[in-house]
Amino acid sequence: MSVNRTTNIEQAVERIVQPYVSKRKHAVLSVGILRGGERLVFGFGDLRPFGAVSCDHLIYEIGSITKVFTTSLLALLIAEGALRPDDSIGKFEPLLPGNHPVTLAHLATHTSGLPGYPVFKAWRNRFDKSQHRDPYCHFTLQEALSYLQNVPPGKVGRKFRYSNEGTGILGRILAGWLGTDYETAIARRLCVPLHLPDTGITLTLEQQARMVPGYAGKDVQRPETLLRDYAGAGALRSTLNDQLTFLSAHLGDHPNDELCHDLLVSQQAYGRHSKTISVGLGWIIDERGKFVWHNGSTHGYSGFMGFHQDRSFGIVVLSNYRSGLLSDSVDRIGLDLLDLLKKP
Repeated sequence: MSVNRTTNIEQAVERIVQPYVSKRKHAVLSVGILRGGERLVFGFGDLRPFGAVSCDHLIYEIGSITKVFTTSLLALLIAEGALRPDDSIGKFEPLLPGNHPVTLAHLATHTSGLPGYPVFKAWRNRFDKSQHRDPYCHFTLQEALSYLQNVPPGKVGRKFRYSNEGTGILGRILAGWLGTDYETAIARRLCVPLHLPDTGITLTLEQQARMVPGYAGKDVQRPETLLRDYAGAGALRSTLNDQLTFLSAHLGDHPNDELCHDLLVSQQAYGRHSKTISVGLGWIIDERGKFVWHNGSTHGYSGFMGFHQDRSFGIVVLSNYRSGLLSDSVDRIGLDLLDLLKKP
């Protein structure tokens, strides 16, 4: 990439990011671009509290980008022939019949029949404090499995309903099939072979020192997000450096060629969101814009990862703020960057 081209990108990134950062007092934003084998990294906000730590080694909660790690694990096992996308989840969950209509692909594409936002259940949960429920999950694990026991077959595979519980159950199934817990399964099959030393759930003391405090609303500091039952839906923490390396594997630009090839399984369309948007294993595929993406947010963090369908470039944005429904977001930044990089 030429010097002039790099300078122009730096200026454009600054222009795209500044409206977001200027409205958030404690914002620490890490932005990364992969293009033509080159990695560009940008940090915004006050980095002084972190000493000599560069922006690409700061640790954030990545929220639902965790889901792409979960579905990438599924893709590896499918590519190896160990599992099939149409395997019934009844093969793995003893509470469900062996021929249950919901498959692993249904969980990965949010088409299992689990409701995205069960209004009546959410209202009831406000008055029921007797049971633990993971953040952003309306069903306990037992409740979700009970719901699946009775889901009408006609509802399965027909409609996209974004479900934290569904991907969480998928992560639980995959880890159980591998004979371990979710964090260990991700570490062994993805983090170690891809060399992602700062991606996980449990942090060392040194990693805790690099964790950026999370915020929401009007600069209110928020507690860490802990998921007990549905780790595969959003429990991972990571750095921009690790996320760019993970993305490089999906772009086919990582030294582990075999793993790169196996991850292609996740980028195939297995379901539909709408007329112009299909769903891979975890990935959302915008067929009109020709890009693939996923985002994530927790109590005090948000992130965006996306790449062009021809895998020529990709971007990652990590923020220590959870955005409100009507406020500027990392999604806007991510989409603007994807549009920027399409230009010659």
